[in-house]
Amino acid sequence: MRNILIFILGIALLFTIGYYVTKGTCDAKTVDIGYTHRFSLLGGCQVEIEPGNWVPLENYFYPQP
Repeated sequence: MRNILIFILGIALLFTIGYYVTKGTCDAKTVDIGYTHRFSLLGGCQVEIEPGNWVPLENYFYPQP
């Protein structure tokens, strides 16, 4: 029973670390764009190009000034 609990806690810890690393990557990629951004598990990294219009970051082309 103890081994199962340790295994479940380990999986939860790895999942949490992976989530925050991926969220941090999203934050770092969108810091210079100037658009509102969000990260979710199902939607990934998204930017809001118009109010209420969210586009995945991979599908958005941001021209560098």
